[in-house]
Amino acid sequence: MSSCESNNPNPIEVDGICFETVIPERVLRIPPKQCDAKTQVQFGIRITNNTANPRNFLLFAARPEFLQQNKQKMPQFGPNANTSVSPELSDFKLLMPGESVTFLVEGYFEWFENELKFAFMRKDATYWWYGNFESGTYSINIIYENPYPSWEQASWGDGIISLMPMRKQPRNNYLPPEIFKIEDVWVGEIFTFPLEFCLIQ
Repeated sequence: MSSCESNNPNPIEVDGICFETVIPERVLRIPPKQCDAKTQVQFGIRITNNTANPRNFLLFAARPEFLQQNKQKMPQFGPNANTSVSPELSDFKLLMPGESVTFLVEGYFEWFENELKFAFMRKDATYWWYGNFESGTYSINIIYENPYPSWEQASWGDGIISLMPMRKQPRNNYLPPEIFKIEDVWVGEIFTFPLEFCLIQ
């Protein structure tokens, strides 16, 4: 793991792939203590392929970590899920050598039982909560992961087509006659370097 060139001061490079934290708005206003009052926050990760070969990436499983100024992690609660969601074809991105992609997701600050929390639902439909926040400076970094190098298209018989990890053994007859496969997907778990942001009244 080493640093790589970027306009962002906090990228890391792993095997020729550059990862960096992205948070477009770095000064965020705390919402008023009113029902349904929220402050929306976009955050995510920028991935750059600095290798000589095309690489596939799954833009699906990413979540934040928050740090206080003393570098202590903010409390987190999750994952909590009532259902599960599989990736779709649009969640995969082929990056040619030198190309970049920015994967942004969204959460929000809101008041819950007189405490300022950050709520976030990952694309796999798991819920996460972070808190307790107050005005001041914090840092955010991103946990990005994909454990499977190959994915295949599956039909669930109700017209819904999703992608799931490819298995060595053949599946039963619920797959369509022509199976769409995505292979050589980047595998790993990345903890990006943190970026500071401010919460203000």
